[in-house]
Amino acid sequence: MYYKGTEQECIGYDATVTAGENYQGTTTHWASPIYSEGNWYIAKNDKYSSSMEEVESVPVLPEI
Repeated sequence: MYYKGTEQECIGYDATVTAGENYQGTTTHWASPIYSEGNWYIAKNDKYSSSMEEVESVPVLPEI
């Protein structure tokens, strides 16, 4: 599952999850925002909700 929102919303969600999980060692943050087909997405963490739209997957552009 993913959240779909603005770039800033996705960056903010990553910051919220990262701070809440207190990652240390090789993992330094939750997830990087993904830009696809004109929209921004970020992986959903079940422990942290958001007002962004929840979607099943990120659309993938076909290879040419």
